[in-house]
Amino acid sequence: MKRSKLLVALMMSAALAAPSFAQVAPPPPTPEQLAKAAAEDQLGDQKCGIPRNAADEYRPAPMYPDQTRAHRVVSTQKYKVETVASGLQNAWGMVFLPSGNMLVTIRGQGLKTVAPDGKVSDLLTGTPAIKTPIRLFGMHDVVLDRDFAKNRTVYLAYVTQVEGGAPNTGYLVSAKLAADEKSVTDLKVLKEGAGFVPRRVVQGKDGTLFVITADVITPYNAAQSLKSPNGKVLRINTDGSIPKDNPFVSNADADPSVYALGVRDPQGMAFSPVNGELYIIENEPRGGDELNVIKAGKNYGFPLISYGRDNDGKLLNGGKTAQDGLEQPVHFWTPSVAFSGMTIYSGDKLPGWKNSIFVGGLSGQQVVRLELNEEGRVTGEEKMLRDRCKRFRDIRQGPDGLIYLLTDDANGEILRLAPG
Repeated sequence: MKRSKLLVALMMSAALAAPSFAQVAPPPPTPEQLAKAAAEDQLGDQKCGIPRNAADEYRPAPMYPDQTRAHRVVSTQKYKVETVASGLQNAWGMVFLPSGNMLVTIRGQGLKTVAPDGKVSDLLTGTPAIKTPIRLFGMHDVVLDRDFAKNRTVYLAYVTQVEGGAPNTGYLVSAKLAADEKSVTDLKVLKEGAGFVPRRVVQGKDGTLFVITADVITPYNAAQSLKSPNGKVLRINTDGSIPKDNPFVSNADADPSVYALGVRDPQGMAFSPVNGELYIIENEPRGGDELNVIKAGKNYGFPLISYGRDNDGKLLNGGKTAQDGLEQPVHFWTPSVAFSGMTIYSGDKLPGWKNSIFVGGLSGQQVVRLELNEEGRVTGEEKMLRDRCKRFRDIRQGPDGLIYLLTDDANGEILRLAPG
């Protein structure tokens, strides 16, 4: 993304009120660059068209030998791909309900349910109205409260404009899903702000909500500003209050919900079933997508350090990739796969993938499976489903122990990976 000439300056809150901005397409590759991209085999299948980032030849050196270009693996786990549902226009997130249905967010509309037989409901009554001029903003994530069976509470993350309000106002809200699953009621705003860009939400074991947020407008002032909620990992109580042990609560100049800072546009987040660590997968502008383990109070560096460049091809902070006091990514990717959605598999139906991290690729049009060792280092990468030519927006493990994928296009699908 890059800032329009008409954008107003960042407000002191650094909330990024942005009337308009456009996604910047990278330059087309030369025949030589296209051949090199094919040889590197990192991006989408060329039968699906010219890969978006095939012209990107920027390859900064990693700090650690195992920090990028993991050994390519092909698992012995046999699987098949089943289509559960279709007709989901630019869906963004999904969660499984005790009834067997799925609750799905449609980016430009709101909430719908999908039955096990693939039937898609009408828009749920009471869904927050989505109105935004930014094509890639709208209804983002949905998660269930850990006590959903008792309280029917869901949490929503979205960007919209309410009547009389500022454009591109972001919201984290709680709501009640009706027993018949046809409506949501009792919306309560937990956090809001002009330009606030919440992407994904997960609930920790202690019941608090972790929220990843984006800083997508150059010169990326928000990610390093403790006053801004953007470019951060936030931690909030389910009633909207601030946990007393958040790392910056004693800083009068900080947003007290900030848990970690210095990220760009993370669109996937999950707790590890192995060690309880919080992982995020992060989009950088052009190259340098990152896998990070989040720790309270830590600074993950963007845009002070990065293994990628800005959308216009210019180096970020002179191409600096390391600095004292700033965290290094567990792993990074050049060129960019544009990751979205994450799950860490803990089921028994697909035992060959136990404890693997699965992430979806948008412009990279693939699913990536990562193998990690006991030290948490990436030791293997498997690229999957590139022949589908799909943008994979979300990945979740179902209560049946299978893996579900959400594709992002005008006729989006829910796919299921089952034993083959």
